[in-house]
Amino acid sequence: MRRAFLASLFALALTACASSAASPTAQRFEGIYDTHFETSSFRPDSGGGPYWLSAGDTMEAIEAPIVQTGRGPWGRVHLIVEGELSPEGHYGHLGGYEHELRVTRVIESRLVSVYGQPSGS
Repeated sequence: MRRAFLASLFALALTACASSAASPTAQRFEGIYDTHFETSSFRPDSGGGPYWLSAGDTMEAIEAPIVQTGRGPWGRVHLIVEGELSPEGHYGHLGGYEHELRVTRVIESRLVSVYGQPSGS
């Protein structure tokens, strides 16, 4: 019985190590997030991109500088975030982006510019 328990514990430990090694680790990204009607993109200051930005619960913090102007709803912010870059694929609006940046933490979101409502709205 003790052997079976230890064998199960060992197998569980191996599974945990394998799954943590396979999952991507969060990295720090700095760049411009540009949001428009139906499209948005993130371009790192270091080059590359554009990436589709997926922010979940952190989107409010990312867009806060735009919202605070009262002139949005679209615009550009300079971001410093932590997140994970997806494998190459088709992401975002109509699959138009090769990678998705999955933001897990917002360190800074600073207003660059604001785009108001389109004319005729």
